[in-house]
This record gives sequence, C-alpha cells and structure tokens, in this order.
Amino acid sequence: MHMTRPVVFITGDIHHPPDLIKRLSYGELRIPEDYELRAGLEYIKVLHEYNVPCTLFITGKLVDTSSETIKSLISSYDNVEIGAHTYYAFRGLLYGYTLFIQPYRKLFGTPYGPKHLIHYDVLKTVKAFLKLGVRPIAWRTHGYEGDDYLYSLLAKLGFKIISDCRSERFTVFKRNNILHVCINMPVDDNLPNMSPSERASWYENYIRLLNIKVRQEKALVLQLHPVNMALDNFDFLLKIIKVLLKVNSQFHRLSFLIDL
Repeated sequence: MHMTRPVVFITGDIHHPPDLIKRLSYGELRIPEDYELRAGLEYIKVLHEYNVPCTLFITGKLVDTSSETIKSLISSYDNVEIGAHTYYAFRGLLYGYTLFIQPYRKLFGTPYGPKHLIHYDVLKTVKAFLKLGVRPIAWRTHGYEGDDYLYSLLAKLGFKIISDCRSERFTVFKRNNILHVCINMPVDDNLPNMSPSERASWYENYIRLLNIKVRQEKALVLQLHPVNMALDNFDFLLKIIKVLLKVNSQFHRLSFLIDL
C-alpha cells in the first residue's frame, strides 16, 4: 500500500461560448454566454477556500474576449495557473461549426485539421495569452486529441507540459521534447448529458474509486470541468476536496512536475 502523502493535481477546461449557429442547435440561447467563465470563477473560489491550487486550460478566444475578467482572476487568486486549450476549440467557420471535425479526423488523423490550420490556431492562442501578459507553458488539446506535429510545434513555442493522455495509473513521460502528464481518474465530459439518477450514480462511483486510488497511487491527475462542477452547485467538487484532505493530500499545479 502507498503510505506517503498522495500528490494531487486538479485540472479543468474553460471554453468560450459556442457560435450563434451552434447555440441555436444546442438550444442554449437562454443560457448566459459567460456561463463557463462564471463557473470557472466560482470553481477557483471554492478551491481557494481550502488552499487548493489548480491548473485551468482556457481557450484563446475566451482570453481575447474576456481578457479583463481573466486578468482580475489571475491577480485576485494565487491558487490558479492558466494553460492554453486551443483557440477555437474546433468551433467556428474554420471547423464548419464543428461539422468538419469527423472529415478532419478521417483525412488528417486529428479533428484539429491540416497542419497549416493547427499552426494558425496555436499561434493565435499564444498571441492571445501574450496580450494578457502570460507566457503559457501548459497545454491541453480540446478533445484530448493532439498529435506529434502539434506537440513538436508547442515545444518550439516554449510549452513545457501537456495533459492530453489518459491512463489507469499515474503516468508521466517525455515525448517530442515536452512532458506529458496523463489524467488517471475518470473524466467528467458526459455529465451534462446524464439524467439526474445517472449523474448521482456516476458521482458515487467516482468517490468510491477516488477513495481507493488516493491510497494506491503516488499521484492523481483529476479532470473536472468547472461548468460540470456547477451542475450541482459545486457540491461534488467539495466532496472530492474533503476526501483528499482527509488523507492529507499535497495539492500542486501541473507545472510543479516540470523541474522534478
């Protein structure tokens, strides 16, 4: 049994609102456009109350459109580091309002599309962060679907750490001159599509697994979207924190791993 204090990395992704066309098709017109950003702010506040740091991956477009709010977030809360999460999150005209994702995946092996589009999106993302006064070093690809071309490009642009991969065990490896850190707890991507009973069951199973793995693994990397944690007003997030605090976990930002 693993006897030393477990190390925990809490991560999440925050996206800009879908384009009008997608909002119409999703039936989201009545939802405030800044609902993901609002959820992100509340998420950070909840973690801050327990002195828990996190790494949040933010789309470049959200950085461009909500720069003052994000600047305020960074200056007000010292428990958060921000990483990049593509610019468009595979939305908008260049992605056919997400209709091109499957053709791109079939043609190019990634929903990110052809190399020139990847290059354009990444540079646009970095530019958005630099305008904010932040040099991003952490990256998560939207949909977790990066490839060697993307990772090599990110390394050339000064990125140090990627969190796209998933694994049952805590896994860190170097590839394309960049550190990859795998998520090793279930991801919460499908929570919004679940019925209340399905969601309650998912929460219960997650907490059960967390109680097991936090005693077995030397480190845990959690992927918890702020907008999904807002579904139950952050009660589930609080349960996770309390489980982890009970076993005296050490919490760190992902960048903690870079110099180890």
